[in-house]
Amino acid sequence: MTDGIAWISDRLGDGLGFSLTLVKGIGHEELAVRLGARPGTLMDPDTAREMLELSPGPWDLPDYAVVGDTGNGWAFALESPAATDRADRLGPGRDLWSTHTVVTIWDSTMDPPIISAAVDGRFDWMFWEYNTGHTDHPLTRRLITEAGFVAGPNGVHRDDRFGARVTMTNVYRIVGDHYGLTLPRQAIADRRLPHVFTEPTVRVRSRARCPFCGGQMVPYGGGSWAPGEYRLVCVFYKVRDQPGRPPQGCPGEISGPAVAEAVDVEPNPKYDNVRMPSGG
Repeated sequence: MTDGIAWISDRLGDGLGFSLTLVKGIGHEELAVRLGARPGTLMDPDTAREMLELSPGPWDLPDYAVVGDTGNGWAFALESPAATDRADRLGPGRDLWSTHTVVTIWDSTMDPPIISAAVDGRFDWMFWEYNTGHTDHPLTRRLITEAGFVAGPNGVHRDDRFGARVTMTNVYRIVGDHYGLTLPRQAIADRRLPHVFTEPTVRVRSRARCPFCGGQMVPYGGGSWAPGEYRLVCVFYKVRDQPGRPPQGCPGEISGPAVAEAVDVEPNPKYDNVRMPSGG
């Protein structure tokens, strides 16, 4: 018996929304680094709980993730909805999606949740605004037969005539069944999982333009940056089938000593708000 993910609609995010990333075939420490954490910086649950009690509210702290393993081959990370918007996440995120099986759920509480999935590095399914255009997908067919969705001219969408059947709880149940997803409900509720800061300790702003296409450059990742180690990639990094760019995405990149002349760097002031417990 597993907990599945049907329960997350009403239990995650403390009313502030959440971003959930699940990746198959890696551990939670590797996932944390891919999301921007510095290697070796995971906090155990007790240290994290005390840090959060001593520090200002979560909005004054650097972005952090609650991470863990599902017990059936997936790692997961829970974050605030805003964490996914950081520029340093763009490149590593596309690398993750292009090589792994990934499911993400983004819920800001202000807009309907967005669900995206890739299988073995290939985009598989997406759900947004209570709608999906993937009409022939087996997951979509289950939404029609089990969750009160109907096929229309522009895709499959919820039909409010079905009342209580049309809930995100049912959507999450079906998505979880299809991809084999589960989360440790009690450990999440009791905050008995490692935490880790994913936001860089320094902010890097690029002034460079892509040497290949002239587009904007963004920092690649941030967890292991040290002076001279910055890497910039084009915003079209691994964006497929863009006009005027190679089919696999723009290869434009700057690294090494040349980056020092192309970026502005400043300490991240959010880390001044972190209050670690004695000995932490």
